[in-house]
Amino acid sequence: MYNLFMRKVDIVAVKSGSIESNLRELGYSSSICSRLRKRMGLIEVNNKACRIVDNIEKDSMFSIYLEDDNKREIIPYKDIDINILYEDDDLAVIDKPANLAVISTREHFGRSLENVRAAKWGEFVYRPVNRLDRDTSGLMIVAKNQLAHSYLSKEHINRKYLALCDGVFEGESVIDAKIDRKEGSIMERCVKDTGKEAITYYKVLKTFSSYSLVELTLKTGRTHQIRVHMAYINHPLLGDGLYNKNARKETVLDNGFVLKRQALHSSYLSFIQPITKKEICIESKPEFV
Repeated sequence: MYNLFMRKVDIVAVKSGSIESNLRELGYSSSICSRLRKRMGLIEVNNKACRIVDNIEKDSMFSIYLEDDNKREIIPYKDIDINILYEDDDLAVIDKPANLAVISTREHFGRSLENVRAAKWGEFVYRPVNRLDRDTSGLMIVAKNQLAHSYLSKEHINRKYLALCDGVFEGESVIDAKIDRKEGSIMERCVKDTGKEAITYYKVLKTFSSYSLVELTLKTGRTHQIRVHMAYINHPLLGDGLYNKNARKETVLDNGFVLKRQALHSSYLSFIQPITKKEICIESKPEFV
């Protein structure tokens, strides 16, 4: 099992100067630098402890230790086995099933993805990068340390989704419509001029008897963005009880599959690994296609 609370990272200095200036140059956050400044033993040069203010020559090697001191015990949930499509010392890409909340809340206490991971990883600091609705399936990233989470939260992640939408339509276009919380509702969102920028690109891949398979690419990541935008253009998701007024609890698709939830799946992710800087590309196919 990986040590989820201490990650050693070897770094090549990009310029002559202090270790902190090099870390800042490389995009390390102020909170990480602050943690390294407060405790000795987390920075090494030639296997000797040093301080973040110490100077180093360009192209020299130094090491830092990313230590988590806010770990907590999470109740393990062993009834579900989650498919992990990629994993390294810094992150995991998980193929989340539908009907599983990402975060343990009052309604789903002890039965979330957080609890499922605890059954495999034990105590850890839960850092989901891109969150999915409970009834949305597919790819999401869980960071294993502060650096990976900080980097992936700021850098662009290419995300594509597959959805089944009401109505037979063709072509591709972009939906540029601001999204805000619907007045009087804690959960529901709507298109509203006072909202935040929200941009969704869509492309119809295939049509069926009364619905269409659509590929969606997010430029922004607002809550319920795809669900709100597709309802806005009068092609809401099949099975979406919140935004599709004609949604059914069960829908028999043309291929015979019985759909019992909103037909939305996170099907593609690509991003740069925070430490190795290698590009990671992962694909996943939904059960309803």
